[in-house]
Amino acid sequence: MKKFTVILLLALFATSVWGDNKKDIKTYETAVLLMNEGKYKEALPLFKGLVSTNKEFVDASWSLAELYGRMCEDEKQIATLVKVANPKMPRYHNSVMRLAAAYHSQCDYENAIKTYQIIPSTELTYYKRAQIAIKECEDALELKKEPVPFNFRNMGPAINTEFDEYWPSLTADEGYFSTTRKLNKRQGQSSFGKGIHEDVYLSKKVNGNWTQSVNVGNSINTIANEGSQSISLDGRYMFFVACDRLVGLGSCDIYYSIHEGDKWTPAINCGSPVNSRYWETSPSLSPTGDELYFASTRPGGQGKSDIWKCKVQVLADGKLKFSDPVNLGPTVNTKEDELSPFIHADNKTLYYSSKGLKGLGDYDIFVTYKTDKGWSQPKNLGYPINTCKSETGYVVNAWGDKAYFSSDGQEKNWKGREIYELTLVEGNAIPANRMKFATGKILDADQKQPMQATIDVYGLKSNKTIFRSVSDKNTGEFIACVPSDEEYGVNVSKKGYLFFSDNFETEGKNHSPKEAKKVDLTKNDNVELEKIEVGKKITLKNIFFDFDKATLKKESHFELDRCAQFMRENPTVKIMLCGHTDYKGSKEYNMTLSDNRAKAAYDYLVKKGVPPTRLEYKGFGAEQPIADNKTDEGRALNRRTEILITAK
Repeated sequence: MKKFTVILLLALFATSVWGDNKKDIKTYETAVLLMNEGKYKEALPLFKGLVSTNKEFVDASWSLAELYGRMCEDEKQIATLVKVANPKMPRYHNSVMRLAAAYHSQCDYENAIKTYQIIPSTELTYYKRAQIAIKECEDALELKKEPVPFNFRNMGPAINTEFDEYWPSLTADEGYFSTTRKLNKRQGQSSFGKGIHEDVYLSKKVNGNWTQSVNVGNSINTIANEGSQSISLDGRYMFFVACDRLVGLGSCDIYYSIHEGDKWTPAINCGSPVNSRYWETSPSLSPTGDELYFASTRPGGQGKSDIWKCKVQVLADGKLKFSDPVNLGPTVNTKEDELSPFIHADNKTLYYSSKGLKGLGDYDIFVTYKTDKGWSQPKNLGYPINTCKSETGYVVNAWGDKAYFSSDGQEKNWKGREIYELTLVEGNAIPANRMKFATGKILDADQKQPMQATIDVYGLKSNKTIFRSVSDKNTGEFIACVPSDEEYGVNVSKKGYLFFSDNFETEGKNHSPKEAKKVDLTKNDNVELEKIEVGKKITLKNIFFDFDKATLKKESHFELDRCAQFMRENPTVKIMLCGHTDYKGSKEYNMTLSDNRAKAAYDYLVKKGVPPTRLEYKGFGAEQPIADNKTDEGRALNRRTEILITAK
């Protein structure tokens, strides 16, 4: 939705001043300069004096109304414009449009419509704009008729201050919460005064409460502006936007920093093709770690600022490589501006802000869902989440019961933009899927030292990656997102080491909001990787066969694909695929079945490009049990496929 906004052109010379009073002209010029510098208190008496002494000096009245608007003095802004929106005053229709726009910007849609309707069709330029604005007001009134559930709270002094706070972001375990803070910028002040700049801040949750947010430090922040940040679900990456840096490609570029231990690495410019010579902002990393969503004004889009995404490759050292920028297309983007994409932990639900769709104000928040056929038709989150103001920076926790956003109009407390927490229920466009989280630490099995490795979580039925990231280089710690209603597999890998494989099942869909959001990925929260040595084995826990057959199920493909990747990363390694059964059935039958199953895995790897000279297979039947064959659980453990390292 594109709301008609009257832009005040503040020229140095008021050519429309009625009369030839050079003193008034000079005073007007001074007041305009003071207002542009953010010196509102100094400009206010000058404008008021001009308006009181020369009521037909409409430029001064317009400027005074503009100043009241910046100072959040809504009633005074309207009262000032009402005086000049008079048929007897000069440039009457111009004043009418300004008055209507002021009503519109204050959510007074009824009075805005009445005022826009004053414009006659003979005033063609104004009339066309007025008709568009009337339709927008009517759309807003229609949305207001069906308000959505709205239960929110101010996040309090740990997050909010006397300055503006916005762009909230949080990790999957809700342990860290980041914001952008505009230091020295208070309500009603200009954004460009002395000492005013944006920095990224971070708060940690301790005993269920947020600690006082602190500056993340000079690895990210400088004396210039850094903001529009987004922390990855696992807290490993902080993406942010910085403008006019020497290493930048355009006016504003996207950067990232990696969390290592208790520090953030020096910021890294994402480079081309994420950044261009145009404006890039609002980064959001997918839970799979393979896509970065962002907004850009680059050519090739649908309109002005569009939502784009790039492919991301997580390298072994944790750094990122970007490629293949793609515009999300005309379903998501419009001919107007789109901003602040946020891809939820379910990797299906995308929230973003738009000016080009039916809404209530300047920027409204919308939600769209990823389907097999593309993105669904965007849905407005509704009133009163959206208002006549700009709603941006909307994010939702992994569990899908809380949303966070910034606003300067929810409480009218004159503290500027603050961060709020919104409780989500049906009717608030909740995510398609709830996501839980798991935590752990990756260690070298011999040295018991923390290490960096890649963590993959994938759906056993879909064989699609659900989450991917790397553990902390210094601590070995990781946070992983897992589905709350699906069986999933986990793979942890590092070049030169045997990979870890396991599978889990979380509970069904009927969850209580108070239910624990954490699941156990391993018994002791640690994953120990062993170095590749001849004679060592890996149990492939995600290899599945049809009952009593040697036919690989689809659920086995991801595991075997990772096995093929393991062979590519370690080109001198040779392996034997070992098949095992439980004791049921004859010895000959079990030996044949286990041999055929091992061969099925062998054949799959050969098709994936692994040279047969590096592979062999053998069935062992029930000869090498690892558990008691007297129980169902034990027999299930004995039915397995293993990798035996035969050469390194």
